[in-house]
Amino acid sequence: MSTDRVDKAWQRKGLKDYSTEAIVGTLGHYGVQVSEADFRQLAEKKYPSGIAEVWLPQWKGTGQFAPFPYAAAGELWKRWLGDRLAPYELSESLAQLMGALGQLLQGSQQAPVDSSFQRMNEVRKRIPVNDKGEPEPGFMQEALRVFDERTARAFDDLAEMLAKAGHPQHADAFADVEEFLLPDRRGVSKPIIRAARGERDPALEDLQKVAGDGARSPISRVLAVDGLLHLGANDKVAAVGRPLLEEAERTKDWHLALDMVARLEHAYKQLGDRTSLAAIAQDRARVEKAHDEAHPGHRRHQHSH
Repeated sequence: MSTDRVDKAWQRKGLKDYSTEAIVGTLGHYGVQVSEADFRQLAEKKYPSGIAEVWLPQWKGTGQFAPFPYAAAGELWKRWLGDRLAPYELSESLAQLMGALGQLLQGSQQAPVDSSFQRMNEVRKRIPVNDKGEPEPGFMQEALRVFDERTARAFDDLAEMLAKAGHPQHADAFADVEEFLLPDRRGVSKPIIRAARGERDPALEDLQKVAGDGARSPISRVLAVDGLLHLGANDKVAAVGRPLLEEAERTKDWHLALDMVARLEHAYKQLGDRTSLAAIAQDRARVEKAHDEAHPGHRRHQHSH
């Protein structure tokens, strides 16, 4: 085992200037023996944070060394698996792109938008994908876990804000990134931009298509209904939501059914449709009962809109 070790300044300096022997030696000193072969084996199924979590039960480092396994896994990935994209590289390029677009929205003429899109496109080519050409979910989960709720909301709103601020090409390009990274949003993000550019009717039509498409995942269909709600198309929500609720009940997808009940309630309230509100109250009671029987002890509040 190497006697070479990382010192306490690592958190301030980062690990790039320490030798691989020092990083591996520090892991060993605090209870985690690792070789390049072990690491490569773990990397067949896990990404850096996942690898660090495998190490944690044996990890004895405290204080400044408590989070060391996460940094070490990231750095060793870079050194030993340099040909494979690490999730944090996507996190960094996405943060950089959002920062540049944020500067543009604040009126900066020097915002490095083109170079940030260029970097994102290079990273995008290296993202591991499944047989449908969609980003591998484990990779995406790790890449996006670093973003807090505020950043997630900014991500959600950015393409529409760009379109409204008169940057249609950047809006389209960002929506393209968004729909690639989060395939459930395919066909949902872009219509919102169309509406922001004044193409409201075709946008509503696109969203209704996704909401009514049984081949799409339930989350995609709910997101399309949310898009209609966002655009204030409550009559369209009522039109697509009712068949979707009936389908969810038929297939016993009680979470989708609860999601649709909440959205239909919202639409009927906005429309002032008292008859439909009375009917949806009965639907809610029936769906909640079925949900509770299927999932005893499962809290329901997360499904409200």
